[in-house]
Amino acid sequence: MSATSPHRPPEMTAPLAASDSISAAPPPGGPWRRRLPGLGLAAGLAVVSYGLATLPGLKVVGPLTVALLIGISLRTALGLAPGLMEGTRYSARTVLRLGIVLMGARLDFGLVAKVGPRVLLLALAVIVGGILGIRWVTKRFGVPEKLGTLLAVGTSICGASAVVAASSVTRAEEEDTTLAVGLCGILGTVGVLFYVFVGPLLGLSTAQLAILSGATLHEVAQVMAAAFTWGTSAGDLGTLVKLTRVVLLAPALVVLGLVSGAGGQVRYSLKEPPIPWFVIGFLAVGVLGTVGVVPAVAKAWLSTASVFLMVMAMAAMGLGTHLSMVRRAGMRVVYAGLVGFAALALSAWGLIHVLSIQ
Repeated sequence: MSATSPHRPPEMTAPLAASDSISAAPPPGGPWRRRLPGLGLAAGLAVVSYGLATLPGLKVVGPLTVALLIGISLRTALGLAPGLMEGTRYSARTVLRLGIVLMGARLDFGLVAKVGPRVLLLALAVIVGGILGIRWVTKRFGVPEKLGTLLAVGTSICGASAVVAASSVTRAEEEDTTLAVGLCGILGTVGVLFYVFVGPLLGLSTAQLAILSGATLHEVAQVMAAAFTWGTSAGDLGTLVKLTRVVLLAPALVVLGLVSGAGGQVRYSLKEPPIPWFVIGFLAVGVLGTVGVVPAVAKAWLSTASVFLMVMAMAAMGLGTHLSMVRRAGMRVVYAGLVGFAALALSAWGLIHVLSIQ
């Protein structure tokens, strides 16, 4: 059958690894029957990723990045059978958006009041300045627009979780999402090592170092890995600052939803509102949890479920990724991300002094 046959979508006939050529055709039946094999694979890889992410060398990057790397490795080594494609695509899109909605359970808008006005101003400056500044840096390095936006959002707010949430809002390609998640994991790990070994030489108190790590590192696990090396109080403070940035993901997604869309134009319709439905759901779950409608036990379960669903989605994205895309992107993406992160950290260091944050 030719690639232009009306009975099969073009991507089903795209060249795959050699092992794909001997794989069985997609199973017959309804949509859920066709999706189940790919969904099952993504779920299985998510479980494996959780296990591997507990290891000392991988704990700092978290299960999202681990799942992405496993998916890419399997696709490179074994290819992807046609019977798995529909389920993995469903995981990378619909399951991802459900995970984002449930991620609202992690929000606690009361944290904004706890950190104090100067730390809140620091977090806002890091996010707004980081998104605009890193986006400018990526443009200078010739990084594609949507990939640059994902790098900016992930670096400025909360790493892989922010990237996957923003990718749906901006309708970014899965290749861009994969690159941004992987790079955020690498840069955040470099940041942890820098703060732990060089941090004491930066002229900051232990509390200020904790605030700096919470205001600039990508993942919560990375902040904890760095800040708790300076004591329990520093670890708690750094985590609180980091969670404040996580809360601010909500308004950031709203703004992205308003300014993004096909051709840069806002779509107004019930099916395609200017703020995507899954972002509205994300905010609604966060508000319900903050005011106490959702019990603490339920919030914990929803939060765990959200992470698992997003780990499934990252495994599925990895399974759909060819390593050739990394070569096509080039080192300019890595350089842009490194320069952007360094500028963000330097700016936060300066703001801690300017705002006299102790």
